[in-house]
Amino acid sequence: MFFIFGEVDDHIRIGIAILLAALFGVTAFLLNWLTYDGALAAAIFGVISFGIGDWQVAAIVLFFFISASLLSKDVMATEDARSIKFRRDGRQVWANGFWLCLWILIWFISENPIFLAASVTSIVAATADTWATELGNRPNTKAYLITTLKEVSAGTDGGISYKGSLGALVGSVILSTLCWVMFSEISLLVCIIIGATGFLGCFVDSFLGVKLQGSSLKIPFLSNNETGTITVSNNIVNWLSTGTASLLVLLTTLII
Repeated sequence: MFFIFGEVDDHIRIGIAILLAALFGVTAFLLNWLTYDGALAAAIFGVISFGIGDWQVAAIVLFFFISASLLSKDVMATEDARSIKFRRDGRQVWANGFWLCLWILIWFISENPIFLAASVTSIVAATADTWATELGNRPNTKAYLITTLKEVSAGTDGGISYKGSLGALVGSVILSTLCWVMFSEISLLVCIIIGATGFLGCFVDSFLGVKLQGSSLKIPFLSNNETGTITVSNNIVNWLSTGTASLLVLLTTLII
């Protein structure tokens, strides 16, 4: 598909993207940021985001990955605990990056900017959720269950906090501003919608965390066990929330 629809400049960029993504994946693995399969997934993700989406999309992705990694690193933890918390695997990479890859490929073929906006929104939502989670899990932080507003301990699935919400808002504003500066195809109004929807995505994640996470769904063709069920993990919740945010932007921009 790439060679059919791509031009010479695209082919050169994808070649450079392969080299840079491989270098980034190896570096992230050596720095203990990613597991082996996480580094492989990040390399493939990098080839698509930079090779297909160009440097602007790659910059958005790098902002998310670096900020998420720095926020996740607990300097007070032991080396073993830090490794468990800090290193991301392939499933975590695709939980946050699947929708960007899908919409970027569609945008590359169609050249319709609404798909570019949808792809960026998925990363804005992932950033908002990550910032909210990491900042909301700090010691002495009050958290409230999103469905009942009952006070719960920080880190509880579905818990929201003032610190986490403020972090999500800041992350969304920064990325939506970067979109306005870097993407000439996306108008200021659409960038505002991207920021607002990305911010909303972190609350969708919290809501789905309460309603779905840990439950078993009967989906035989996705199951890897004899019961024909699949357990909804945090990665699946992240995938659903980022996808919901990107679909909302698609619908909203089409209506406008």
